[in-house]
Amino acid sequence: MSSETQSGPSPSFTPSLSDVEPGTARYLFAISVLSESGTGRVTTGELREYLSVAPASVTEMFSKLDGRGFVEYEKYRGATLTDRGESLATEARWRFCVVSTFFDSVLGAALDEETALEISFALPEDGVFRLRDLVESECLNCCPEAEGGAERCVA
Repeated sequence: MSSETQSGPSPSFTPSLSDVEPGTARYLFAISVLSESGTGRVTTGELREYLSVAPASVTEMFSKLDGRGFVEYEKYRGATLTDRGESLATEARWRFCVVSTFFDSVLGAALDEETALEISFALPEDGVFRLRDLVESECLNCCPEAEGGAERCVA
């Protein structure tokens, strides 16, 4: 067990997506997507259904994410992303948007969400920027930045 898990995260440490496992990034991505359509709080049932995983898996991951400072988890109420978790989820959604847009507009191949996530997590950050530079069309509006035209979005 890492010291971060045992004693909690250092408030000054800002993780990047490369600092977390793909499974963790996948959960943060899903929590971000699901939290947009409601109160910001995502229940175990909502996340279980979205990810097609067992309820116990969601409960276990919520506890891990809470321990790492990525979510605030309340049993029977669900979880909300912390600023640290939101930062990682935004990066995951940006990567997903770039990969999805690249495959759709440059290669003419639409990817399912799971495949796009796997590719986006496997690529180093400079690889994602390279894909973004190859895309000439507007993004598919998959990431939070798409609406505001922020710098990190493909648009």
